[in-house]
Order: sequence, then structure tokens, then C-alpha cells
Amino acid sequence: MKTLVLVAHKYLATRSIANQAIVESLNAIEGLEIRDLYQLYPDFKIDVANEQQALLEADLIIFQFPIHWYSVPGILKEWMDQVLLYGFAYGSTGNKLKDKRLLISTTLGGDIASYQVGGHNNFSLETLFTPLEQTAALCGMHWLSPMASGNMLYIPDVVNKKEEVAQRASAYGAKLKTRISSIKEAVKPISPLKCVVS
Repeated sequence: MKTLVLVAHKYLATRSIANQAIVESLNAIEGLEIRDLYQLYPDFKIDVANEQQALLEADLIIFQFPIHWYSVPGILKEWMDQVLLYGFAYGSTGNKLKDKRLLISTTLGGDIASYQVGGHNNFSLETLFTPLEQTAALCGMHWLSPMASGNMLYIPDVVNKKEEVAQRASAYGAKLKTRISSIKEAVKPISPLKCVVS
């Protein structure tokens, strides 16, 4: 099974602690392709044919990103607008993503518990992810329960310690790696029974 990880973090190589550590933890997975959208398309000019080909080759698609204003970062929204086209991803002939799996993996600056009705952020992550879940449904994809890791914001001498964020990110990366392995095991084709003649 091939896994495609679309990473959307504007400063992945220079300022990110959490997302960089998470992405690095996935490098040894067999059949995995990581695409850093901001690095590939700093001008937001998406190579649609190239991105669609990467999707066609993948069985599991992961969106890895930090929550930005309760949604995905701008490059990922632009990617969806340009790549998930009628006739490719949806519509009467748009079945190219049918039965592929979509997993959302996100990092949060605050605590996960703050994302609930009555909490600091007023809404649950499930509610905030509703547009992504419906996107998967429209494209005929299998929506997998999302993963999230909180307290990933680091501001020197203000919020969190760099080492603690790095440790949390590495631990989360290990969990994501395990989740990918379990998804692969769950969809592994069953070998036909062989008749043993004695």
C-alpha cells in the first residue's frame, strides 16, 4: 500500500518544531511519499497534473498540517481547489479517488481539551473537520478518524519549552507511524487459499 503525505506548513524546515519532527519520524516507512506543498509551490502555482498523478498512485492520503484559524493552511486549501476537480475527484465521471483513504493529522497550538463546546475554542475538532469529511465523502474516499496533538506552540520565554514540544511531537510521530502500519494491515489483500494435496 502506498502512502502519500501532503505537508502544509509554511516554515517546515526553518521554524517548525512539531510538524518537522512528525514528518521526520515517518521517513523510514516503506511505500511513503512526502510532499511539502509550501516548498513545492511557494508561489501557489500548483502543478495539477503532477499532484493528481501522486493521488492516483496512493492508497492512503494524509494531510499533515498545523491548524490555522480553525482550518487548513492556505496552500492546502489552494491545493484542494486546484487539484480536486470535477471529472477527476467528483462528478459523474470523477471517481479517481474512490475507495482511497484520507487521514487528517494536525497539530494544535493549545490544549486539545480547549476544542469543545464551552471550551476556549468553542467547537470540537470533529466539528471543525466537517468540511474535510464532506470533501472525502464527495470524492468517494474513506474518512478515517483524525489524529491531533495539542500544546505544540513554542514562543521563547512565553509558551512551552522547545525540548518539550519536540518530545511531544516525536511521541505523536511514533503514534502516527503505528496508525499508518495498522491501516496498511487492515487493507492488506488476503491471499487466496491454496489447496494442499497429499
